[in-house]
Amino acid sequence: MIFHIAVCAEDPSLRTALQRHCEDYFARRADACLVEPLESPEALLARDAEKARYQLYLIELRGQPGGTLPAGLSAAMELRHRGRHTPLAFAARTPAWAYYAYRADAMQYLLCPVRYEAISALLNRAVEPEYGPALTLPTAAGLRVLPFAQIEYIECTQHVVHFHLTSGESVASLSQRVPFLQLATPLLADGRFVQTHRSYLVNLAEVRLLTPGEVQVASGARLPVPQGRAERVRQALLAWRSKMPDR
Repeated sequence: MIFHIAVCAEDPSLRTALQRHCEDYFARRADACLVEPLESPEALLARDAEKARYQLYLIELRGQPGGTLPAGLSAAMELRHRGRHTPLAFAARTPAWAYYAYRADAMQYLLCPVRYEAISALLNRAVEPEYGPALTLPTAAGLRVLPFAQIEYIECTQHVVHFHLTSGESVASLSQRVPFLQLATPLLADGRFVQTHRSYLVNLAEVRLLTPGEVQVASGARLPVPQGRAERVRQALLAWRSKMPDR
């Protein structure tokens, strides 16, 4: 399936950057997207009236704090009024409109300049049905909800499980009294994770290179792959890649 995205921004440089980030995200996953650049909120509403449908709206907010609501925000509210429940996100140069943005059920409020990492994290959620499966993890700071799509790899050291995220953050669990594999069961059952070593799980979508003895992920981290697991990891990676459309 091709993922359709509407990028609505009056600023041509922002419009180009958002489109490029979206296309880069899907290209890195050997997947496909169709980005429709729109120059104004009016154009977005006109396309909606023409029955154009998308899986994600990316909308620029322009305006000064204290002034009237940005046209992009009004357009988003109109889309909601028309019954469009499609995920949407805003890009703005000020946080002033964040309250109103979330009232429009925004998935994310991005501050300019918008970097690839922010779009990647957004799309990780947007491409998953209902924001995707997630793991609830007890940590020293409280419960964290970690979407599977945001987990790059998992490492267990001395009864503490470290979740390395695609954003670069590492989240540590509290000391575990249960075996590592018991905690990992829902991840393995999902199909996108494979155990590379007794202490490591990797998200197959993040694998960039598999060589004798190790696997390299998108962040550059290298995980050990003992000889006895190498073929299993290779087969899992091939099976995962074969499921990806428009290769």
